Amino acid sequence: MSRPPTYARNIGSAADAAAIVEDGDRVMIPLSEQPMAIIGALADRADTIRGATLCASVPQFDLAPFLDAGWNVEVENFIGPYARPYENEGAAPYSPLAFSLTFKAADERPREAKPIDVALVTVSRPNRRGQITFGPQAWYKRGFVRRARKAAAEISPALIRTYGDAFMRAADVDRLVEIDEAAAPSRVALIRAVSALPDERRAALEDVIARVSPRRLAPLAAQFADVDLDRLRAQLGLDEPSAESKAIAENVKALIPDGATVQIGVGTPSSYLPRLGVFDDRVDLGLHSELTVPGVAKLVEAGVINGARKTIHNGRAVATSWSGASDEDLEIIDDNPVFELHSSEYVLNPTVIARNARQHGINNALSVDLRGQIASESVFGGRMYNGIGGQPETHLGALYSPGGRAITLLYSTALGGAVSRIVPRFESGEIVTMPHFWADTVVTEYGAANLLGKNHRERAEALTAIAHPDFRAELRRAARGWLIPR
Repeated sequence: MSRPPTYARNIGSAADAAAIVEDGDRVMIPLSEQPMAIIGALADRADTIRGATLCASVPQFDLAPFLDAGWNVEVENFIGPYARPYENEGAAPYSPLAFSLTFKAADERPREAKPIDVALVTVSRPNRRGQITFGPQAWYKRGFVRRARKAAAEISPALIRTYGDAFMRAADVDRLVEIDEAAAPSRVALIRAVSALPDERRAALEDVIARVSPRRLAPLAAQFADVDLDRLRAQLGLDEPSAESKAIAENVKALIPDGATVQIGVGTPSSYLPRLGVFDDRVDLGLHSELTVPGVAKLVEAGVINGARKTIHNGRAVATSWSGASDEDLEIIDDNPVFELHSSEYVLNPTVIARNARQHGINNALSVDLRGQIASESVFGGRMYNGIGGQPETHLGALYSPGGRAITLLYSTALGGAVSRIVPRFESGEIVTMPHFWADTVVTEYGAANLLGKNHRERAEALTAIAHPDFRAELRRAARGWLIPR
């Protein structure tokens, strides 16, 4: 392929790129589309580097080579299956930093901030002007590359072209590694990768591989042995929504007015909402979101989401990543200027989100207590399951938006109905993602509890009313004499 004049001088091998890491460096690997060839080359020489730190978000690779080599390893924003066991045993501690605050310490308090020595990312092919983007998943990658003392990037031929504030010069990256398009994962290669797995898991993954483009599955391939299959199918839009999901969708539908600007978090049950027709009958919806879920781009193409009443970025669908999009969605988004990506420190700044009138934030929770505290990160008394992502920021932005609403979704039970997700009190050590004073609207399959402006007794009554019927009497007993008079 032809290259811009300032581009060829930066090209090298994965080993050349990994060689920029030196003793004592702090290496940043942002989430999504991680440069696996460079990471592999770095892992090969990890035991030759002393006093280094690896900081990754949802690492798509085994952390053991770095931990075994004596590196400090940190995880931020999201955790993921590779990092979860290490975080829970204390080997790879989690940094609970909101996306919009990622660079506040580095920019405003440099003496207090941890250094950004090296950034490792994946980028698109340069255009004729020598500009690269980060494909459908911008997040905060450009921010890390710009602030790092050294940066290396893999050029992926699979990344789609996106618009917005997401471009930078290829010449600003110290080392670039070209990935051969022929080497991109194929369905045959992906099937080969799962061939040694147990029969039931292998068959389930082969079904996924047959239904989803290899380009979209490639970043997930390294997790095939451990990934939660139900969550994977939901993330890819392949599973059939349950009766509980359909009931929750109907309850959400009543909360979304015409002209609302929406944010929809990835995960269940929120990922089902577009597929279940929640937004189909609305007029002039907008999108200002962290990422997306299957079917949102089709709503933009159909004109349901047109941004006509958006206060900022009027007429544009705005996100910081198109993670969660279906294959059909990505085809619509590719080279389409209606869809814009902006940095996460901008898109997820609550003060920016709140500038949109009627912003409605929709996120998921693992459990809610009777005071209205929301837990979305941990289970069973503080065992980390995931990070905060953009939930606190999108929740607050919607709550402070004129005419806005912060909606929290959860199924009423877990473990096949054995336990209630609405609990009297959180167990000791449970992580509170949203405190009770910022609770707004909580939705289960049994209804919506509007908590804003309610006292603790009223909240306990409203939340008990949307709990599973099998647990309502137990919740009332637990609250009696504490939140509800005897």
